Parts: sequence; structure tokens; C-alpha cells
Amino acid sequence: MNNAGQIHASMIEETSLEQAKEIFETNFWGVVRLTNAVLPFMRQQRSGHIINMSSVAGLIGAPGQGFYSASKFALEGYSEALSVELDPFNIKVSLVEPGYFKTNFNQAMLQPTVTYSDYDAVRDVIFSSVQGAIAQGDNPDKVAKAIARIASSSSPRLRYRVGNEAQWLPRLRAILPDKLFRFGARKRLNLP
Repeated sequence: MNNAGQIHASMIEETSLEQAKEIFETNFWGVVRLTNAVLPFMRQQRSGHIINMSSVAGLIGAPGQGFYSASKFALEGYSEALSVELDPFNIKVSLVEPGYFKTNFNQAMLQPTVTYSDYDAVRDVIFSSVQGAIAQGDNPDKVAKAIARIASSSSPRLRYRVGNEAQWLPRLRAILPDKLFRFGARKRLNLP
């Protein structure tokens, strides 16, 4: 179970390349390193199950958290390709894609490296909206129980969406025109 994660609350332009790399080091390259460490053993025994913690932000870009989203999008593609490559060895790969849950994950949000006044109002609204969504989120036990079910499944799927937003946001994204979806996303985040 790859569950390490790092999040930021900054506009893309306000995030230094070093900070963006730090987010990828944890959220993407950390998973790759740990997976590479266990794969020789799993291939030798011809079985195993790798569970990667993704996010609904890996399915839909999250404003104010662009590099977090980008790292989770990368994890989604990596896990999908890996699952096909490992089929011959009876090694399964699953992604857990939660929405917002009541955790302290937001307490460790990286802040902008530099700030531009043009983003002040938007940045503050996004940060406040994310804090509110986390505070109103589901109980994290729901994610833990889902992971336990996934780990004990005899034929696990690749993707598991956990939580209300993880269920309906990707569906809305798939059926709504881009302009309408963006309007709804702005409204949800209280953006002008």
C-alpha cells in the first residue's frame, strides 16, 4: 500500500520548480521506488497486489493544487500501465481515488514559494474552500475499510472511487460540456 502524500495550496505560477519536484518526489517517485523494491519478490512468487493511493484530483485538475493533481495524474497513468505489464505474473495493481475526507492532511499543505497579488483573492478562496471541503468530508474510516476490502479481494479492479465527490465529479466531467463543468467547479470553489 503506497499511501505517502504531499499537498500544496498555491497557484501554479506561485509554485517553484523545487517545490513542484518535492511534490512529485513524494507522490509519484516515492511510489515508483517502493514498487520497484517489492516487484522482484512478487514476480518470484508469481503473486502480489500493489495498492496506490491516488485522488479524485488525479482525475480532474484541482485549481490551487495543480502540481498535486499533476502528480496524481502521473500516478494514474503509471498504475494503469503497470497493471497490464504485471498481468502475466499474477500481480494486481489497484488505485484508491478518494475525494475529500476529514483528515489532517491539509495541515501540512505546502504554501506558495512566491505570491503575486493578482492571485490573492482566488488563492484565499480556494484555500478556504479546500479547508471547508475537508472539514465537511466523510469519515476517513470509509477509506480504510475500502482499502481492507480491496486488499482482500480475490479479483481486484484497477480503480476504486471512495467518497461522494469521487463518485459524481468524474461522471459530471465526462458528460458535461467543458464550459458548463468549469462553471460548476468555479461555483463549488466559490470562485468569481
